Amino acid sequence: MKKILIALAVVIVLGAGGAFALKRMRAPAPEAAPTNAVRGDAAKTVVLQAAQGIELATTDLATAETREVRRELPLTGQLRPIHVALVRAKVTGEVVEMRIKEGETVKTGQVLARLDAAEHQARLNERLATLAANKATWENNERTRKNNEELLRKGFISQQAYDNTLANSSVALAQVKAAEANVALAKRSVDDTIIKAPWGGMIAERAMQVGDKASIDTKLLTIVDLSRMEVEAAVPASDIPNVEVGQTVRFRVEGFGTRSFEGAIARINPQSQAGSRSIMVYIEVPNSDDALKGGMFAKGNITLMRRDSVTAIPIAALREERGETVVYALENDRLARLAVKTGTRNEDEAWVEITQGLQPGARVVKSNLGALNTGVEVRVVAPKSGPASVPASPAPGAAPAAAPAK
Repeated sequence: MKKILIALAVVIVLGAGGAFALKRMRAPAPEAAPTNAVRGDAAKTVVLQAAQGIELATTDLATAETREVRRELPLTGQLRPIHVALVRAKVTGEVVEMRIKEGETVKTGQVLARLDAAEHQARLNERLATLAANKATWENNERTRKNNEELLRKGFISQQAYDNTLANSSVALAQVKAAEANVALAKRSVDDTIIKAPWGGMIAERAMQVGDKASIDTKLLTIVDLSRMEVEAAVPASDIPNVEVGQTVRFRVEGFGTRSFEGAIARINPQSQAGSRSIMVYIEVPNSDDALKGGMFAKGNITLMRRDSVTAIPIAALREERGETVVYALENDRLARLAVKTGTRNEDEAWVEITQGLQPGARVVKSNLGALNTGVEVRVVAPKSGPASVPASPAPGAAPAAAPAK
C-alpha cells in the first residue's frame, strides 16, 4: 500500500512539471527593443504599400504645366508725367481773369487767363504812330530821290546832290523797318496778356488769383499731360549690364490693389547717382485712362529674360535623395521616382522650372507624405469634406463591441 502511494505522488509531480513546461512554450515572446520595433514597422509599411497600394487625395497631387518664365529685377520709384508745362507770364500786368481751376481738363490753345492789357495797348498805339510818321518821311524822301534821279540824267544837278537825296531816302526806309519791328513787339506784348494752354492736359496748380500782380516769368499755372507717365527708379550698378532700353517692366501702384501696369525702359542715365552706386533708369508707361497720377509710388520688376512654354511644378514637390533632385510621379497608376533637373525658381509664386526628367501633364506628389515605395499602385480619391467619425478597428482577438440598446 505504501508503494502505491509513493508512485501516485511521483505521477502528480511529473504531471505538474509538464503542465508548467507547456505553459512556458505557449507564452508570448518578450517585446523587442524600441529600435527593432521601429524598423519592423517601417518594413511592415513598405510591405503593405507594395501589397495593397496607397491612396492619395487629389489635393496631394499637382500637374506639371507649361507656363511663361521670367527672370526679373525688382525696382521701386515714383510716377510723374512726362509732359509738364509751367505756364509763366511773358509780360507784366495784373491778373484780371482766371478761367480754370485745379483738376480741370484743358485743350491746346484754350484761353486760361488774362492780364491787364491797357499799358501794352497804349505802347502799341504809340509805336503805330511812330511807324506812320516814319513811313511818311520815307515816302517824301523817296519822291525827292526819284525826281533828282531824273534831273541827274538830264544834267541839271550834280552827282553829289543826288547821292544826298538817296542817303536820306535810305535812312528813312531803315527807320520805317525799325518802327515796324517795334510795332510787332508791341503787338506780341498785347497778345501775351492772353494766357493760352500750350497743349492739352489737366490743371495741376493755379499759382495766381485775380487781382495778383504778375511780372515776367512769374508762374501762373501748371499743366500736366497724364496720357504718358514715367517712373524714375534706381538700379544697382552691378545689374545695369543686364538692363537694356525696351525691356518690359511690370509694376503695381499703391491704391490699385492687384491691378498691374506695364511699361518699357525708355532711357538709362549715363552715370551713377552722387553718393550711391545706383544708376537711374526711366520707364515710360502709357496711361490712356488717366488712372495714374503724378507722385504715386510704384513697385515692380524689370523683365531681364522671358521664355514661353516651359514645364513647371510646385517647389514643394521636389525632394533631395541620395544627392539628386527627384519627384514622385504617377505612371500607369503606379508610383514612380523620377530624377529631374531644375531651372528658374519663382519663390513668390512657389513654382520651379523642370528642364529635364518630366513632361507636361505629368501628375506628381506635391506633399511630403513620408517614405514612399516606387511601383505601388496608387488610387486617387477626392478629399473628405470634414473629419469623419470612423470607429476604431478592434484589436485582433478582441470581442466585438456590443450593439447599443434599443
